[in-house]
Amino acid sequence: MDKELAGFGWYIKRIDNALAREACRNVQSHNLTMQQSHLLFVLSDAENHTRTLKELESIFGCAQSTLAGLVTRLEKKGLVEGFTDPRDRRIKHVRLTESGAEMRQTCHKDILQSEKRMSAGMTAEEKQLFLQCLQKVYENLKDDMDETEHCHNNYHNNEGRE
Repeated sequence: MDKELAGFGWYIKRIDNALAREACRNVQSHNLTMQQSHLLFVLSDAENHTRTLKELESIFGCAQSTLAGLVTRLEKKGLVEGFTDPRDRRIKHVRLTESGAEMRQTCHKDILQSEKRMSAGMTAEEKQLFLQCLQKVYENLKDDMDETEHCHNNYHNNEGRE
């Protein structure tokens, strides 16, 4: 396609593809999958770095059995720990370990490096304007994103079964 005829979508799609490939390479270099990396971020943002399996099921939009497998693999790597609720043995909690917090920080550094690479050559003002434009695009489309993200998450949750 002639770049002069390309619209926003053409560029956004290619940028998304490039960023997704880079993110996959980054997490794979740490012996993680995208889902595992995402779980580290979700737990990091939670109170006491802990969530229940039920909460994670809702966040990830997948079955508890699928999530249990994801958690088990991260437990084997020492990045999370699972434990039952002392007041209700039916409830399982997942907590980020110190090693998991360090890995999350490493993954965050990778993201910052990708953003730095993406914005190379931009002035501070251009970066700010670019961010403002992206925020406007997001606001314009966010009502449609909930449904799309659900479809996207279901696709990726079932893709390649970790």
